[in-house]
Amino acid sequence: MQTEQDLIAKIKSGDIKAFDEFYRRNWRLLYHMAYQATRSSADAKDLVQTVFINFWGIRETLSVERYHASYLTIAIKNAIANFFKKDASRRKTLEQVLTEIGKKPTPENPVEDRLIAKQTAITLDQHIHLLPEKMQQVFILSRQQYLSVNEISALLNISPQTVKNQLTNALKILRTKMEAA
Repeated sequence: MQTEQDLIAKIKSGDIKAFDEFYRRNWRLLYHMAYQATRSSADAKDLVQTVFINFWGIRETLSVERYHASYLTIAIKNAIANFFKKDASRRKTLEQVLTEIGKKPTPENPVEDRLIAKQTAITLDQHIHLLPEKMQQVFILSRQQYLSVNEISALLNISPQTVKNQLTNALKILRTKMEAA
């Protein structure tokens, strides 16, 4: 039987069979954690899938020596937190849209503001995906998966200062691109 470290080394090199084995070993714990939080089988499955998709996406930057099983539990906790933030936002938006039905659109109309905000978010997401690969990974781990600088540093096997520099540079680039948009 292969160790977790062996699987991580193979996953890092793109071995899909090793990833499948890694998934089989770990999905149940993550599903249980997600289900306990959401009380929804469908949402729990989606959250687990998101964690493993993100894990596969950063496989090339994994440090075999520094990988620890707690990464997955941290990732699922962050995914659950994001889920509830988005869910609360969706409920609030739905309530606002329902109360706005029948009102005339005006520049001060929150519905129009939300549409503008949604378009801005789409534009920002497009710019994020144009960042250099390592910078994009650091930015996504920080701002979308809510990992700390030290967690990102350990996961990507780079110094905390490099993580901070990548975040600073990403924010400068994104700010400039969004101002020009």
